[in-house]
Amino acid sequence: MALETGTYVNALVTSNPASTDGLAQADDHIRLIKTTLKNTLPNATGAITASHSELNVLDGATATTAELNVLSGLTATTAELNYTDGVTSNLQTQMNTKAPIASPSFTGTVAAPSVDTTTANIGTVDLGDWTITQTGSDLVFSHSGTARFKLSSAGALVVEGDVTAFGAA
Repeated sequence: MALETGTYVNALVTSNPASTDGLAQADDHIRLIKTTLKNTLPNATGAITASHSELNVLDGATATTAELNVLSGLTATTAELNYTDGVTSNLQTQMNTKAPIASPSFTGTVAAPSVDTTTANIGTVDLGDWTITQTGSDLVFSHSGTARFKLSSAGALVVEGDVTAFGAA
């Protein structure tokens, strides 16, 4: 039988060499196998240890070597990377433009969201050493954690300690 031809491994015919081929053609078959392997894997200079499953993961990948090398050393998880989904510009630049929580400074007119106080459920107001807490329908005024007086929704005022009915504030 005539020697098959081919450039890459996929051109080799698994039924060749035929059992009727002479030994003289065996070296031609071996040379063809070696040539197709070298053409198919031109950059293989050592053992290829990836399994077929590992190689199949790459099937359909279109990334360049440079694009894959960008990921070298990446420690972010898939979930962490997904946090950036939809981001259209540099995250650090966006964060740098935000005001700090402590002592922010603003220019122009500051617009804050309005609060509907008729439906807001604010149970405690902290005013430094003073705290106003709603307990049921009463307001309790405390100083440094000690209740000093209570105002009921009916208008009754209950005071701890002495009451001065007149004087200067």
